[in-house]
Amino acid sequence: MPFIEEVKFRYPAEDECLVRRLGSAVVVSWSKLPSEVQDMILTEAKAAWDREFHVARLNERLAVVLRRNKD
Repeated sequence: MPFIEEVKFRYPAEDECLVRRLGSAVVVSWSKLPSEVQDMILTEAKAAWDREFHVARLNERLAVVLRRNKD
């Protein structure tokens, strides 16, 4: 099996507003995305680097945000 390097997306503080905007666009578009893409995005979101290292109940909280913003 080939070695796959894990890459974490990191951004400088001054780009945080841009990352939030992209995240907001994903949330708004969520229901229109294919389930394979949704799964991939959730996997990446759970592993993403963030200044807030530990988020309690991360899976549940992500699901709540997505449900709350359904079309």
